[in-house]
Amino acid sequence: MKTHLTFSLLSLSLLVACGGSKDDTGGSSDGTDGTDGTDGTDGTDGTDGTDGTDGTDGTDGTDGTDGTGGETGRLRLAHFGVFPGDTGTTVDIYVNGAASGISFDFLEGTPYVDLPAGAYDVAIVPGGGMLSDAVLTVEDFPVAAGSSTSVWAAGYVAPPGMDDNGFTVGFINEDRAIPAGNVRVYVVHAAPLAAFDPVDVWLVDDSCAPSAPLLTSFAFNAASPAVDVPSTQVNVGLDVGQNGTVDACFKIPDTGIVDDVVVVYAVNNSAGAPSLVAQLPDGTMAQLLPEPPR
Repeated sequence: MKTHLTFSLLSLSLLVACGGSKDDTGGSSDGTDGTDGTDGTDGTDGTDGTDGTDGTDGTDGTDGTDGTGGETGRLRLAHFGVFPGDTGTTVDIYVNGAASGISFDFLEGTPYVDLPAGAYDVAIVPGGGMLSDAVLTVEDFPVAAGSSTSVWAAGYVAPPGMDDNGFTVGFINEDRAIPAGNVRVYVVHAAPLAAFDPVDVWLVDDSCAPSAPLLTSFAFNAASPAVDVPSTQVNVGLDVGQNGTVDACFKIPDTGIVDDVVVVYAVNNSAGAPSLVAQLPDGTMAQLLPEPPR
């Protein structure tokens, strides 16, 4: 289980509070002061002229309108981008051109963070780099009022083979209408190795023998429909050759989570080894390795 994570959700909240979404506009400047009236001319025979009247003050400019009206959505992030040798995997997240304070490594994620509804430019930058070093930028990413969104980055930063999948981003707008006492599960294909694209996913028994197909021709960066189950406990197998044979078997334990959403990602590292990573509601990332061959 990956538990280390260096990020500042407070920094992101402050950044957004100060800058707002791209649609926010600030108030305009105050109106200019009126000019002073001219002095009256001197009277004849030593009589002083009357003073001119003062000019009127200019009117105040109108204030700009707020872009969000106080409505918020929330999102959480996960990092499955594959770097050469699985080294130097730290990335920094920039929002609307400014560092958000979020910095995390391969197989790490964040809990949900609230953002004002609007559109955001999001850039992924190698750790300690500048905005100009971004390996990927997503413009006008939408955050809708009342929404919950899981966002992930996956793929090879430098694909080792012509058919291996490059770095990209995907997301799920979660449906939160969960039947009471159930956990809603989404499965995401975030394993960029060409051999895994596509793959069949099977339900398997305790001996890892396939019992029923769960997802067929499951392609890279795709997400399954929502599945509502009373427990996350299930055995699944990956059929890489799509020939009814399980090549990697996983026994997912009961997490005890109900009335919430768990996203399970199928991933691989730079060596091509597959694993599953479950992102839990509190941001915990639980990695599950395949069962040993029998």
